[in-house]
Amino acid sequence: MAKEPEQPEGEAPKKKGKLLIIIIAVAAVVLVGGGVGAYLLLKKPATEQNADAHGEDAAEEEVAQGDGHAPIYEKLEQFTTRLSDGETYLQCEINLRVADAKVQEKIKTYMPEIRDMLLRLLSSKTVEEMSSVEGRDLLAEEVQQNVNQILGVKKASKGVQKVLFPAFIIQ
Repeated sequence: MAKEPEQPEGEAPKKKGKLLIIIIAVAAVVLVGGGVGAYLLLKKPATEQNADAHGEDAAEEEVAQGDGHAPIYEKLEQFTTRLSDGETYLQCEINLRVADAKVQEKIKTYMPEIRDMLLRLLSSKTVEEMSSVEGRDLLAEEVQQNVNQILGVKKASKGVQKVLFPAFIIQ
């Protein structure tokens, strides 16, 4: 009979050992999961980190140019105007890639002048000019130069760097 009580005592440490290992494993998983969750929730997004480092609201262009952050785009309202022939309409969207957030804010400040200039420029074009890729490229250059002139920027690298047309419809 003395042997029978020893077997349950021998099994009890094995059960306690397995239970202890399971508890430690669960605790480790919970701690690691909590740490990862806290890191993801408390970490600033990359754009905020760049903005803090560079004093900008958003950094977008520089990845494409190789100076460390993403390009910044200012999306203008959609433009609808009649072309110079008087019968054809142009509807387009324009996005401006700018040097930094300061230029982006300056564009917002001068938006009425920029919008007026763009409507005058677009309405002076012909269907033939707007139908070709070369004509659109020339228009993009003209928009860039005129917006930079309104902003008082001498170099394109310091102002509007590129003009994009995400939508361009001629009817």
